[in-house]
Amino acid sequence: MNAPIARTALAVVTALAGGALAGGVIAPAPALAGVRFDPATNTGFVDGEDVRRAFGWDDAALARHAPEVGFTYHVGKEEIYSVLCDRDVRVGIAYNPGSTSAGLVEVVAADPGSGAVSGFRITGADSGASSIGYLPEIGQDCPGNRGGVVRRVTYVRTTTTEALSAEFGDTQVYLTSERTVSITPPSP
Repeated sequence: MNAPIARTALAVVTALAGGALAGGVIAPAPALAGVRFDPATNTGFVDGEDVRRAFGWDDAALARHAPEVGFTYHVGKEEIYSVLCDRDVRVGIAYNPGSTSAGLVEVVAADPGSGAVSGFRITGADSGASSIGYLPEIGQDCPGNRGGVVRRVTYVRTTTTEALSAEFGDTQVYLTSERTVSITPPSP
C-alpha cells in the first residue's frame, strides 16, 4: 500500500462537499506518465502537461492558474459485512474502518529556458483529515429500521482505494488511482 504510485488516471470530477473520495462517479482515463508519487514520504512530481490536460487548459491558463493548484492524497477503505437480524432478515452493510486525506505541499516547477510551467514538485504534507464509521454490533437494532436486533455480523471483503488528486477552485481531478480488494478479514 505504501509503494510509489504512477498508475491509472481518472477523469475530472466536480468536488463534492468535503471532497469525499467515495462520492461522485469517477471514470477511468488513460494513464498519466508524468505523475510520480510516493505515499510513504508524501513526495513526488506531477507533470504540468498532465495537469493542463486534466483541467482542459491551454498553456496560458496553466501558467495563470498554476499557483492556485493544490494536491491531495486520499486513502479510502470500505469493508462489506452481511448482517443477520431477527426473523432471518439479512442486510448488507458498507462500513468505513478509516479513511484519510492529506493536503500536500507543492512547488511550481518552471522550464529554465522558457520559464513555462513544467510541473509541480510535491514536497510533503501540511494538513490531513480522517473519517471512520461504526459497524453494527450484536444486540443493536437491525440496520435500516428492519425490526429486531443484530444476531450475527459476517465479514465479506475490504476495498481500499488510494488516489492522488489535483484541485483548482471547486474542481477536483483524480490523477492516479489504485484499488485493491481483499477477502482476508481484518485483524481485531
